[in-house]
Amino acid sequence: MGRLTGLVALVTGAGGGEMGGGGAGIARVLAREGAIVAVNDLHEDYARATVDQITRNGGQSFALAGDVSDPRQANELVSSVIARCGRLDILVNDAARLGRTPAVERMSDEEWHSYIAVNLSGPFYMSRAAIPHMMQREYGRIINIASLAALRASLNGGAGYTSSKRGLLGLTRQLAAEFYTYNITVNAVLPAGILSGRLRAEMGEHAEALVATRRWALPDDIGQICAYLASPEAHLISASVIVVPGVNATGLGDFAQYRAMARQIGKDIGE
Repeated sequence: MGRLTGLVALVTGAGGGEMGGGGAGIARVLAREGAIVAVNDLHEDYARATVDQITRNGGQSFALAGDVSDPRQANELVSSVIARCGRLDILVNDAARLGRTPAVERMSDEEWHSYIAVNLSGPFYMSRAAIPHMMQREYGRIINIASLAALRASLNGGAGYTSSKRGLLGLTRQLAAEFYTYNITVNAVLPAGILSGRLRAEMGEHAEALVATRRWALPDDIGQICAYLASPEAHLISASVIVVPGVNATGLGDFAQYRAMARQIGKDIGE
């Protein structure tokens, strides 16, 4: 009996299975904790890779293809879960546009709007569709996967990524304020970096070093955080912005490296 037994979750952008990123890790952990997990991604085959991984390990899961940036499809995704399971208790908005984009002076209108559509409008559409069902049952957990870029800046995603993820924090706090009286909590998780299975395979030993020094999180690490936020015992936590992982999240970087550099220049920082 896991902490989420009897609950139903929908995780967007959760495809890829072993090669997937944070969404796949979140889906895996929620299933291990006993939830029935609907795995969404743009393509059913990609979603099914995570579903197959979950079911092979004894979990309950099913695939749902759909584009969260389309309000009609967002409504259909939620309706499909309700039709199949009779309820929706947990929504994790993980689907996001990623990748390198040019600097602002070279960014096209299409690129800008695509970031806002997926990273900000998508969570809005999905939450808007899910909340009425959660209100009826007086239980709901919405978890928005943002990024450390929301508090700083993004070297890869650029202005579109940073702005959309910052907007997601505003959406998180507004939803939390409006629906807490219905026992619906809304929180944001801000990874500093997630080492997807694909990246880990490509990077080899360098990837293992990033994991060992806690510079990047593994997908299931994010899942563990989400599993607690999704649980009944986290009912007092709402409107929170949770930054992970450790070294990159401090704003200071690796203090051991800072201390070594300080010694080289003769700065007294104590021991």
